[in-house]
Amino acid sequence: MLRAFFTLSKSEQRGIIILIILILIIGIANLFLPYLIESQSGSNLKKYNSEIELFLEEQKLIADSINIEILQNSGDIDLEIAIQKITPFTFDPNKLPVEAWKKMGFTESQIRTIKKYEAKGGKFRKKEDLKKIYSISDAEFSIIEPYIVIPSPYKSTPGKVVNKKKIIDEVNYNKVEINNADSVDLINSLGFSPWLAKRTLAYGKLLGGFIAADQLKEVYGLSDSIYDKIEKYVSVDTSSIKKIDINTVEFKELLKHPYFDYNTTKSFFNLRNKIGSFTDVNQIKMVAGIDDSTFNKVSYYLYIRP
Repeated sequence: MLRAFFTLSKSEQRGIIILIILILIIGIANLFLPYLIESQSGSNLKKYNSEIELFLEEQKLIADSINIEILQNSGDIDLEIAIQKITPFTFDPNKLPVEAWKKMGFTESQIRTIKKYEAKGGKFRKKEDLKKIYSISDAEFSIIEPYIVIPSPYKSTPGKVVNKKKIIDEVNYNKVEINNADSVDLINSLGFSPWLAKRTLAYGKLLGGFIAADQLKEVYGLSDSIYDKIEKYVSVDTSSIKKIDINTVEFKELLKHPYFDYNTTKSFFNLRNKIGSFTDVNQIKMVAGIDDSTFNKVSYYLYIRP
């Protein structure tokens, strides 16, 4: 083969040599080009991937929000999410303004259904009539039921005084460890009504357990006057508190916690995507919506798995 090479003319030999050199250059370039490209564009690629992940996470947050609203509109929302969404106040459901329904946390679709019911002549004569609104779930009704006040259609005869005997049930208060109590303990030992006992237990479950007695004030319907009566009978055992690993928690799980509303949860995940992972619980202070006061409460429920 080498002998054949020398039988070629000078120009042919030169052409073959140049071709071999080009082939070698291309081969070497193919070997090193990926490393050159990676070194030059590595930071840009990392930034690009980060932006994609952030975009996908934001889309997931939007989808989660839409799914929650769909469940609420269909009357399928559960108690845990309902407690997060519904913030009741004393009200008469008849002719209640749209803005008042919104303030309580009901969706536009639910409110339209209520207003259509009223437009057809429907009236709420008793609390249970709200259950006729198919999009209001049992969980939502259980939250607003204590706040519903419907005036009686019957009026007393003018000038006639009706004497009513006020019955006061005596409560034999007893010590209660709030994190291991059941509804019977709360009713018999603290004088709670059944609905307030149920709501207190549900709230404690959402928190992951109470860390201080004064958190009972955060339970809807548990007034300061009730708390003042029971405060000295309530103790708190924090040994079984359920904590959240902030580097692995998912959106829906975090949203269920009373100290994280939708916007705060979204800000939390945006921050986690930006920094990759938390190395210190104190980094939570960087989340929009978490001030020092909120951090002091929520930090007890957060941890970083070693």
